[in-house]
Amino acid sequence: MTRAPADVRALALVLLLGGCGNGAIDVQLRVPGGDHPLAGADHVAVTLRDGAGATLAFARSAGRAQALTLAPVVAGDGYTVEVDATFNGDVIARGRSCRFDVSASKPPAVPVWFSRVGRFALTSAPAVAREQAVAIAWGDGALVVGGASGGSALASTELYDVPSATFGAGPLLTTPRAGARAVLLADGTALVIGGAAKGAPALEALTAAHSTPEPAGLSPEIVEHVAALASDGSVVVAGGRVGGVALPDAWRITDGGASVGALPPMAHARAGATLISASSDAFAPLLVVGGLDETGAPVAEIETFDPRAGVFADGGIALATPRADHTVTRLPTGLLLVVGGVDAGGAPIAGAEVIDPVNHVARPVASLRTARSHHVATMLPSGRVLVTGGLGADGAPLADAEIFDPELGPEGDFVPTAPLDTPRADHALLPLCDGTWLVVGGGPGAEIYNPL
Repeated sequence: MTRAPADVRALALVLLLGGCGNGAIDVQLRVPGGDHPLAGADHVAVTLRDGAGATLAFARSAGRAQALTLAPVVAGDGYTVEVDATFNGDVIARGRSCRFDVSASKPPAVPVWFSRVGRFALTSAPAVAREQAVAIAWGDGALVVGGASGGSALASTELYDVPSATFGAGPLLTTPRAGARAVLLADGTALVIGGAAKGAPALEALTAAHSTPEPAGLSPEIVEHVAALASDGSVVVAGGRVGGVALPDAWRITDGGASVGALPPMAHARAGATLISASSDAFAPLLVVGGLDETGAPVAEIETFDPRAGVFADGGIALATPRADHTVTRLPTGLLLVVGGVDAGGAPIAGAEVIDPVNHVARPVASLRTARSHHVATMLPSGRVLVTGGLGADGAPLADAEIFDPELGPEGDFVPTAPLDTPRADHALLPLCDGTWLVVGGGPGAEIYNPL
């Protein structure tokens, strides 16, 4: 049975509002079940920051303190509170609020998820266990869209609310979808693509209020495709399967989903590929990496899509190990880290490599400690890459997690870290407004990761 957060501890943070009398901010520490984050802490510190991140007030006391008093500050907008528990000067647990406003007339109650750093902890579960759902960052929280339950595709969505640490009903899709892909546009609209039944809308635009079916020149049944936002604001969709057949086809979606046009096809059919911008430059091309072709063989050749030319071309780069169902993550250096996947025999891959888009080369780097596919790789604020879950050599979901540190050795290396609470594959890690990450999908329940 999935465990929900078992305790809410209130730390009374007394904030004196300069010139306006006294006000008390009730900092509510939401503590996950199990090992209490304050256990073993010798000190606890509270920091209040303004909207620009500057420290307005700071207080520190013994680890069992029930209240802290900060120096006077003025009322304002966009404040955050950070609570750190330390042992011998090292932070062992942390919590940070989302942004909030402070007024003299109504000091707020501020919920803070407070847990040990570098660990996963269970949070409240979605109402429905879903397979093949798509999850996206949504406002200050996250949205889980569609998927399948009991063999039937779903049109429902669920929204994770950070202050309450619970899921609630989100906007309905116009049609049930499982195996769809979603791309978030600049205006907050999510385009949900594919994963529907024959004859249904292939595409819909999902907003906080409702979902609108859009015309599309692609099959609604498409799955295992890739979709990404191009530098010109359009959405590129490529590859995938329809009726079990891998496709070389590609499409371009413009006008917020109102227009879909076919693109010249790729040189290779690809299912289970990745699509990523070559760099953070304004006019960077997209790179299509890996995937299985129509024969079921993994593709080594990397193709590029130039939004200005509107065509795919040979990128002049080949993977050292052809693979599918892998991940590609851009490192702070500009290199692209390729991790895991499956090889020509369908076995999970331990080897990783980096793609150098500038010098048009891919080269092997360190190996995972556990070979995996259908995993997730997440760039952390530290510049390291967290690799979680996936399918192992026996085909079962993994709880194992490891971190790629680019500063270890000449090319970086993988190091073990705390595991997931629940084995997962084809899941999602989504950034939340308080600096934590929501882990959802690919297994029952949901978890929160608190980065180091």
